[in-house]
Order: sequence, then C-alpha cells, then structure tokens
Amino acid sequence: MPRKSSVPKTSTNSSFRNLKRQFGRRMVEALQKSPTLIDDIERIREAGVRIRLVDGPCRAYYDRKKRTIYIGRWCPRNYKLISIAHEFVHALVKPTVDPVPGKTGRQEFIDRCIEEETEAIVHEIEIVKELIKAGIPVDPKELEWLKRYRRGGRTAIRKALQKTITSTTGEDYPEYYGSWYDEIVPVSQRLP
Repeated sequence: MPRKSSVPKTSTNSSFRNLKRQFGRRMVEALQKSPTLIDDIERIREAGVRIRLVDGPCRAYYDRKKRTIYIGRWCPRNYKLISIAHEFVHALVKPTVDPVPGKTGRQEFIDRCIEEETEAIVHEIEIVKELIKAGIPVDPKELEWLKRYRRGGRTAIRKALQKTITSTTGEDYPEYYGSWYDEIVPVSQRLP
C-alpha cells in the first residue's frame, strides 16, 4: 500500500524532469500511471539512492556501496519501470545484509536472500497490476509472475525462484546467493 509522501510537489516534479531526461517522456508518462511506483521514486530520492542507465545487456541491479540502481539502457521501457520497483525493495525495504563469518550458515543466508527476492517480486507485481489497469502493455515474463502469484501467492513465487536465473550472472538464485556466501565467508568459518 503506497504511503502518503512528505515530499513537496515541486520535488516530485523535479524528480520527474530528471527521469524524463534520463529515460524519456514515454517512460515517465507510463510511470505516472502507477501510484505505487511514484511513491517508490519519491522514497528513492528521499533516501539519496540514484538511478543510472548502463550499457550492455538488459539487466537491473542495486549496488549497495554506491547506493545506485543500475538498469540496462537497452531494456524495454516497461522492464525499466518494473526494475525500478524491484530494485527499490533491495535498496530500501529489504536490503541484503552480508553473512557474518562463523555465525551465519550458508543455507540460512540463501533462504534469507530468496525471501528478500520474493519480497521484491511481490512488490513488482503490484506495479504490474497498476500498469495493466492503466492499459499499459506488460512483458510476458511479468505476466507469468502475476499468474503464479494469483495461483499460489508468495509461496508460489518463492518456489519458482529456486529455479529462476538471475539477470546479472546467469546463475539460478540459490547458486548465486551461495556463491555470494562463499566469496565473503572464509572456508574455516563457514556453517552449513
């Protein structure tokens, strides 16, 4: 449920002007048809998180150290919109915390990360519903997440994520988060 923002209207207009320069008029017009996404953008700006386009393949990710959401320049417009919402969750709602060597187990870390990813997808589904309601076409992949959610809720999303490939590395999510754990936790301090 979108919260009532404390951001003055002029600040919101400034954010939209910046986004229009960055992403183009058509994307901002579509964005404005999603009240939840408008709120996400305001909260992103309030928190000082930046949104940047990057060259290369179509992908989106949040860089915690740089406090920046990166989205592939050549991604379709609606993918960019939905990616902002998805990465907003990673940046501000459920940020991933690194495992603590000797305290965090590998499976515990993977499970927590899958839960955070589930939260991000459930949030992007809200945006998908708003875009559909506004008559904006949505990518078939996003429609599949919506159908899955309608059939089985968060549980169905979480289950599907076990076999889903990340947009950044080409690994499935459990493998991706397991590799993250292995990079951070020295072998002598790893827990199952």
